[in-house]
Amino acid sequence: MGGSVRFFKGHGTGNDFVILPDPDGGLELTPSMVAALCDRGRGIGADGVLRVVRSAKHPEAAGLAGEAEWFMDYWNSDGSIAEMCGNGVRVFARFLVAEGYTDEASFPIATRAGVVRAVVSADEVSVALPTPHVGAGSTATLGGLTFTGTSVDVGNPHLVCALPSGMLLRDLDLTHAPDYDRSVFPTGVNVEFVVRGGTEAAAFGHIAVDRRPGPDRGHIAVDSPPVEGREQGHIAVDSPPLSQPDRGHIAVDSPPPSQPERGHIAVDSPPPGQPDRGHIAVDRRGGEFGHIAVDKRPVPVGVDAHVAMRVYERGSGETLSCGSGAIAVAAVALRETGKETGVVAVDVLGGRLTIAFDGQTCVLTGPALLVATGETLHIG
Repeated sequence: MGGSVRFFKGHGTGNDFVILPDPDGGLELTPSMVAALCDRGRGIGADGVLRVVRSAKHPEAAGLAGEAEWFMDYWNSDGSIAEMCGNGVRVFARFLVAEGYTDEASFPIATRAGVVRAVVSADEVSVALPTPHVGAGSTATLGGLTFTGTSVDVGNPHLVCALPSGMLLRDLDLTHAPDYDRSVFPTGVNVEFVVRGGTEAAAFGHIAVDRRPGPDRGHIAVDSPPVEGREQGHIAVDSPPLSQPDRGHIAVDSPPPSQPERGHIAVDSPPPGQPDRGHIAVDRRGGEFGHIAVDKRPVPVGVDAHVAMRVYERGSGETLSCGSGAIAVAAVALRETGKETGVVAVDVLGGRLTIAFDGQTCVLTGPALLVATGETLHIG
């Protein structure tokens, strides 16, 4: 990327984006440049890039210029182009308002999937899209297991797969892409894995004192144990071995001066942007140690369905959230209730999104924040 380029960084429920203001379409993006920007080790780091360009100045959006002044030119982190990004368009809308590109609170935005309407408030951003099309069934394969799913078109392709009874979201290894039927999804697909609300949807946190393997470990687990792991789901405080007195117990005594992070229960402040979350750390010395995680997200009220999901996004890998994926999941969940209209709460790893269906459109709502700005020095 020749010369410096001003950028912003934003996210919607942890789904993060590099935002490039380019009103007159003078910036020539390439797949390699986008991939370099999104590289978390060598670039800025993001799930994708949002280029802010006037519809009239972009060849793919010129025909929509009469309906929407601004076009969301969205790229996945691998440099591929996508038709729609639900969280991306919400962050895009936040940017337009925050940086004075519009003085309206409700306005249209052009995307490759058509024109959508955004509504921006102080705490949340909503975007209205056409009701997605719930299609035929298909399957995804991950870790040797085959999951039955439902195809959903949200302007981009999705496959919504319910987990079998007894399996939790955290059991999934999404460091690898799920396999799918390429005859059904020739351009790729975003794959969502879903569990139903209540207890299952709260599986983002658990209580564990020591999760290292070995017969002398002791842990406190409040989640339901998986079928193949009966050692989980109980309270066990074993006596620690003499050689390792710090293991297998809960210590509330004063920590030794040389290791102030040990031997106490600390209540950490929740991370910025997620004031509803926090945890109690029993031992923070290393990743192999457990912690007491208390997810304080309230059980939603006034909704017709409540589900939780993890997602592997086409072109980006696993992300903390996917707005269009949440819409797809919500459409399937609502259909399973036998309703055509209603509200669905979808818990993602980065927070919660709500989707309201009125029979004609669906409205995706959740937080969308700008967190940083700067200039690129050398990318690619």
